[in-house]
Amino acid sequence: MAGRALLLRAEPGFSLPAFERFAPPPPPALVTARLEASSQPGEIVLDLFGRGGWVARAAIDMQRKGISLETTPLDRLLAEIVLRPPDLRHLDAAVQALGASARRESSLKASIADRFASRCATCDRPVVIDDLTWTAETKDDAGTTRQAEPIRKHYRCAVCRDQLGGGEQRQAPLDAQDVARARDPEGLELRGALAARFPILEGGDDLPRELLDLHTPRQLSAFGAILERIEDDLRAAPIEAALRLALLHALAPASRLATSPGRLAPIRIANGHVKVPGAAQWRERNPWVAFEDGVRIVRGFVQRLESGAWGPVPARLGDDLRSLVEGSSSAVIKSSSPATIGALELEAEHLARGGARPRIRLVLGMPPLRPVADRLAWAYHGTAWVLGRDAAASLPLEPLFGPVVRPTWGWQAAAITRTLRGVEQVLAKDARIVFLLEGDGTETLVATVLGGITAGYRLAAARLPEAGRERGGIVELVPPGSGAIPGGPRTRANVVLDPLPGGAGDPDLMPAERLFAPAGRVVNAPFSAQEASRAVLDAAVDVLKLRGEPVTETGLVGEILVGLDRAGHLRRLVRPPAADGDGDAGEASPSSPLVTTEPVDHVDRLVALIRGALDDADGRRLVKVGDDRWWLGDRVDRDAAAAPLADRVEWAVYSLLSTAGPMSEAQFLERIANLFTGPDLPDEALVRACLESYRSMASTPDRLLTADDVVKRSQEHGERIADLVDLGHRLGYACWIGRRQQSRRLSGVPLADRLDDRERSGPPSFGRIRSEELEDVDVIWYVRGRAAYLWEVEWTAMLGEPVLRRHARMALDDRVVRFLVVLPERGELVRHKLDRSPLLRDALEAGSWHLLKASHLREWARRDEPTIADLEPLLGLDPAVERTGDQMALFG
Repeated sequence: MAGRALLLRAEPGFSLPAFERFAPPPPPALVTARLEASSQPGEIVLDLFGRGGWVARAAIDMQRKGISLETTPLDRLLAEIVLRPPDLRHLDAAVQALGASARRESSLKASIADRFASRCATCDRPVVIDDLTWTAETKDDAGTTRQAEPIRKHYRCAVCRDQLGGGEQRQAPLDAQDVARARDPEGLELRGALAARFPILEGGDDLPRELLDLHTPRQLSAFGAILERIEDDLRAAPIEAALRLALLHALAPASRLATSPGRLAPIRIANGHVKVPGAAQWRERNPWVAFEDGVRIVRGFVQRLESGAWGPVPARLGDDLRSLVEGSSSAVIKSSSPATIGALELEAEHLARGGARPRIRLVLGMPPLRPVADRLAWAYHGTAWVLGRDAAASLPLEPLFGPVVRPTWGWQAAAITRTLRGVEQVLAKDARIVFLLEGDGTETLVATVLGGITAGYRLAAARLPEAGRERGGIVELVPPGSGAIPGGPRTRANVVLDPLPGGAGDPDLMPAERLFAPAGRVVNAPFSAQEASRAVLDAAVDVLKLRGEPVTETGLVGEILVGLDRAGHLRRLVRPPAADGDGDAGEASPSSPLVTTEPVDHVDRLVALIRGALDDADGRRLVKVGDDRWWLGDRVDRDAAAAPLADRVEWAVYSLLSTAGPMSEAQFLERIANLFTGPDLPDEALVRACLESYRSMASTPDRLLTADDVVKRSQEHGERIADLVDLGHRLGYACWIGRRQQSRRLSGVPLADRLDDRERSGPPSFGRIRSEELEDVDVIWYVRGRAAYLWEVEWTAMLGEPVLRRHARMALDDRVVRFLVVLPERGELVRHKLDRSPLLRDALEAGSWHLLKASHLREWARRDEPTIADLEPLLGLDPAVERTGDQMALFG
């Protein structure tokens, strides 16, 4: 099941627009698969860096319980809705009540509409402006500032639509009253109260004012009034959260960030100042219209949430761990902070004294998001507006009030280290910590791994997302003292001479140091870049041998990290220098790791070490093929490599479809994932390409079938060989049939009977190609000593054996041309394999290979007077004969 999670489509889950860019949710299919694989109903699942309670919701839907430690206050606000969606009828009633609440001499909605009142430029009837276009403030060459000017209004007039036709939305220049209302300073009195919602650091006194200047005074007045009603009126928590999120979605579209309809510039803050977008125009949106748009967004989100992939079960929120263990609560939402984690540990200790041991067996979620400038500016602005000063003060504000500095990957590793150390005591010994990675490249994988290693955890699996995908990567850790670690390539660097208590061995010891260590004393080896580089190379070579095909750096790095952890290099890398000395600092028990520092600067160092080790081996034990893939450079290693993974996956797909009976697509993926695990886990694109090639037209997602049959394909294979032999004889060539094929019978007669006595004596030699090397070629046409056409006939797309092994052993000769006959229904799978394997592409080119579809071979063989010249337009996966016009000329 763990492998199946990586074969499932890693589609991102839906979220609210404000969160999609800065805090996207984890893929629901991967979350569900991991929950099913690593936890049981009734158990507690912990999300350390929540992004809106998504993992907890999925856990509840699968009869688990969830603890979601939310990364930011906005994530905490989103989790309230995700875990307890509001009743839409109650939400609608709350919005109506808010709009009808008293303000001045009328209602809130009406008072806002009065500030945006206007008249239709066509029929002169009263209308309410939806948007007002402003020119941006500019400076001329002399330094004179030209103030922003309102220039056009956008409104709806149903009367003009009905009488004159066209759309309801209309626009026109402003009249004098429109300009007067647009410049009315009323609302400036609220600036002080609104500015107080923004916490500041020294030197940032102007930041709240600049953020409020993104809105006009009348917008500030309206938003302040809406916010006051949301905070002062008593409502159910889900309803209040929905209203706050609706306001969040109204702010940016109603600000100077809205440079055009539907287009928002990101908010940028540096050195305590706002960087206003440089667009020539911006739109002032009616705050109530923007708020209603936000309500529609939240309402639609709730509707999708209740019918989507995350499950429809609402949570029963509790306050602490005890409410999950002893009460009826199904979820707990808290902020992810050291205080929260400390409280969680104390709650577990209190429960343990009472006989209850709430050991958590699964930690599942995504790594913490680094506080990059855009994300932090968005969180600061939105949190201060909708939640207030105290909530915004919990964010890391320092980057906003200083120069823009991109956080290092060490920040992410350190955050993981601190959190994993804090929750260690609440984890079961057999727990699994699973981080689902986004497509941020090698650095995010290394940072996540080092964060766990520094906290004393061990690495069970690591994998980056597939090429071209943003989701699907994974890091799986196990807690300290959990015993043997599953998975990972077994390399020479992984050898441990004798196990220590707990069964895991001691990864901190080099074999020689273990041999010469004094009796009863554990000596810890310092980190050695040279030894680690050798371990990188050993792990890479072993992975390539296991897969039997070239692999990209991103495909290798996960297994390399597993190998480095097995050998203890990662723990040595992050160990504090004091631990490398003599005396007590160099002694430790296996159950108490020597890791006490945060990996602030180790991520870049380790990435550079891995890439340097691979580059240094280029041309020796490793070679680079294509633009981005590594392959074995040593002939001995290549001979020891397994058959290409692509071919093994293809045969497994066909075998399952032909022998396992009808199954659903989900069952099929699960079975494939059980067959290929660890370094052999195939990418989803390969599995689906194989499935598409072998599934029949009658297949559905719930019932997969295949029309391929071994007996039928074997018969067809014999027919194609017979066609080739007969065609070769008609063209005047001597022929040979491979030894393995000669006993095959066609209409009761062995294929060998199609050869004369001279031909049966064996194939000829060609230069450095010995005759025995040609004996297994399916069919050979030849003129002795002059030329030879070598034909391989395949009903599968498994090209590794004929192309990369059998023919790769033969010397190249200009007199020898090779042909590969494939079924038309395998054409797309062959194309996929060629696209993913530069080794296969290079071998086809170097060996003078030509592809021919079996259907075109049959047509050629049936012609009355075939010639060798007829072959050229038939060659290739997209031959000229299949193109309009060429086909008519050839067969007309």
